Amino acid sequence: MMSKILLNLIMALGLALTFSAVSAPAAQAKDIIKIMQKDLGGRRPNGCPSKWCACYMDLILQKAGYTPRGSHRARDFATYGKKAKPMAVGSIMVMRHHVGIVAGLCDDGRIKLISGNYSKKVAIGCYSPKKAIAWRVPA
Repeated sequence: MMSKILLNLIMALGLALTFSAVSAPAAQAKDIIKIMQKDLGGRRPNGCPSKWCACYMDLILQKAGYTPRGSHRARDFATYGKKAKPMAVGSIMVMRHHVGIVAGLCDDGRIKLISGNYSKKVAIGCYSPKKAIAWRVPA
């Protein structure tokens, strides 16, 4: 009797851990996207250089409770956090000269990316997934 109760408890704990591990990244991605959506149309933040997508990404990560990368170079995000599934919503799409958060797919199948310094503001743009040099998730 005791072993059956213990087994059920262990199974319930394992199931709870599985669900929290699966839902946590999705919830975190939604939080980061919501923060960025509030900034849509915004201009370069104070203290950021003229090429400010990476600086903005750092500010967003910090607002969401993550450690910032600490670099103003987009490509430096290629080693930030952990490896992500390519094109996953909420992942960081890193390109040689630009970085942003994947918010979905554009009508033409390209990546919908929210980023800073897209046409000199926080905006949504569409990018070919072939431009990515890395896909990362904050950790």
